[in-house]
Amino acid sequence: MGILWSRLKQRREMRKVLSKVGPTTHFAKHEAEYWMKIFYKDVPTGKLSEAEFVEYFGNFYTATDDRSKSTLARQIFKAFDRNNNGHVSLREYLMGMSTLLRGDALEKLEWSFILFDLDGDGLVSKEDMEGVLMLYNDLRMNKEGGKSDEQLAAIVDQEFNLIDRAGKGRLGKRQFIEGVSRSFRLLDIMPIR
Repeated sequence: MGILWSRLKQRREMRKVLSKVGPTTHFAKHEAEYWMKIFYKDVPTGKLSEAEFVEYFGNFYTATDDRSKSTLARQIFKAFDRNNNGHVSLREYLMGMSTLLRGDALEKLEWSFILFDLDGDGLVSKEDMEGVLMLYNDLRMNKEGGKSDEQLAAIVDQEFNLIDRAGKGRLGKRQFIEGVSRSFRLLDIMPIR
């Protein structure tokens, strides 16, 4: 009875989430249902913890060091966990996947701001930007050939200084979005496409 009850509960939750979140995503109904089934296949409890996410992410990228993978995975998890309660719900998963796969440039840059705000203070420093991009670059190098650390640092240094006109060393959300959206060099190395 436990398995049957669990599946019934999942189906009820899927219908509820689909009715509320489905229309606000960029997915057609059948696509949202597809992502929901994948989520419940991998996360039968309906709540994906940070540790589970880090482990899954680590299995997906096998060619880089564990520290880089887990650091980047924690930041990505934070970007999905919009209410900061320590787990990703089905709703948060659908919204995140919709943004990453079908979102417009603004939505993706808003999502990226969360990813780059390492300490959660609402600001992105040059070090934050460089750190996240270097972690992502490590993963890219193993799959599709990224840039060298020196090339990446030079791009971040130059572009960040152009965006940070006041010279404060930190970018707020609006300044980050406006600046990165005008920087083809940064967009080329960002973990969004």
